[in-house]
Amino acid sequence: MYPNRVLVNLYARLGLHRYNLSEGTNLEFHHLKKFNMTMNCISSYRITLVAYDPATSSLVTFLVGVSEQIYAHLNLLVFIARPQAHKPHFQEPIRPIGSTICPLRPDDDKVLPFWPTDFDDTTRFYLRDESAVQGYDWIRLYLELALFLNDRNIPESHLIQLQIVRVAMEIVQHVDATSTIFYITFKGLPVARVGEDGEHVERKVIIRRYEDLSTGYLTLKGGFGFSVGEDTSHRPMTRRRSTAEFVAEQKRLYPTRPPLPAIPIADYWKS
Repeated sequence: MYPNRVLVNLYARLGLHRYNLSEGTNLEFHHLKKFNMTMNCISSYRITLVAYDPATSSLVTFLVGVSEQIYAHLNLLVFIARPQAHKPHFQEPIRPIGSTICPLRPDDDKVLPFWPTDFDDTTRFYLRDESAVQGYDWIRLYLELALFLNDRNIPESHLIQLQIVRVAMEIVQHVDATSTIFYITFKGLPVARVGEDGEHVERKVIIRRYEDLSTGYLTLKGGFGFSVGEDTSHRPMTRRRSTAEFVAEQKRLYPTRPPLPAIPIADYWKS
């Protein structure tokens, strides 16, 4: 057992996905070997893992580098994703924390879009229902990352029982990059920070994937309010909560044990 196990495994799987996406392979996460991280609120992770290659039925040692850009939100940069044996001909960069490579202007609405009123425009959206996304494990990976990074106290058992209802994809082409927006509807989350509790409740999350063809970097961002069942019919996506709302939320999500009975000071020293 190692610290941040769920988070590190998710980051390791994201690095493998980045490699599979660019190389057309189908490597699968087998187990973690080691990792190190910077000790900050937002951290950079360098992960060594073992992947299974179904094409050759062999195990491959793999390296992944993931940098968090914002704390408590899905905003990640994958800057290393390669087999350990494939040494680059150049010095791999140490990705600075807190800056994201993205060609979109900060005031561009497409950075964090609205949830569309409908998905009827088939020239803009590609729709996938529950049965069609079963083979796309990486879409589930995006969802788990959005939820866990928004609330790192979510038990792993809650992530396992998530069920994707439908997915709409929107692809935006740039000169040297591809940006894909995923509108995911899911259920199975028994407790949520905002909205009604219950596994039957359908919730929404928006995730944007940006692939920089010149550097090979992959940026994944989004989730925010949508990942916890917040109302998606209006802005802002990241509604700020008051201190009273935050305290009430913590008490509801993570109830504490009743306080221990008081012990007279004289009896305390006897124990």
